[in-house]
Amino acid sequence: MVYAIANPQVSTQLIQRAQRKAVRQEIRLLRRSLVFAQQQTAAKLLDRHLAGCPAFQRARNIAIYWPTDGEIGIRPLALRCWSMGKTLFLPVLSPPPGIRMRFARYTEQTRLKSNRYGIPEPNSSAHQWVRASRLDLLVMPLVAMDLAGNRIGMGAGYYDKTLQNIATRALRPTLIGVGHQFQLVEKIVSQSWDIPLDWLATDQCLQAVTPVQSHG
Repeated sequence: MVYAIANPQVSTQLIQRAQRKAVRQEIRLLRRSLVFAQQQTAAKLLDRHLAGCPAFQRARNIAIYWPTDGEIGIRPLALRCWSMGKTLFLPVLSPPPGIRMRFARYTEQTRLKSNRYGIPEPNSSAHQWVRASRLDLLVMPLVAMDLAGNRIGMGAGYYDKTLQNIATRALRPTLIGVGHQFQLVEKIVSQSWDIPLDWLATDQCLQAVTPVQSHG
């Protein structure tokens, strides 16, 4: 799929916004159409691909996510991490009106509560949360991604806002975008605030991102 500007009479910004909305609608419908058995199989295959990622093998502190809206499952990966002695975290939303996240320790015994979007997160106090800069690896859900590491999320901007102050730091966590194979598209027009991924992983592949070289 290629999402390119076709109408020169409409501003680039409006076209890109409309394209992203259309992509979100299309892929979210596809995700939600998957039956339980398909999701289980996809989660197991994703886990196998991520297990072969050098960044995963090195990482000790890893943030995952709680899948919703048909997002690819992460349970097999969580079980692998715990068996390897890795420390897992889940995102915790900052209190409104903030749109940043912190990360709370996640074990099989962790008590969860629903956040304002109905997504489970650890029922912990703020002094137990850590910033993204404390993580080695951040496994990120998304709606769509391309081989250049561009991604389309759900639109709220939580990951971009959370990472914006450490995006250029040498010690920021490695970012792995994960999804079903049909979420990998040919090209996404990036926005100025987008934080590119380092790796892509689906139920069918694992791919290191090759940075796009600028010219001129």
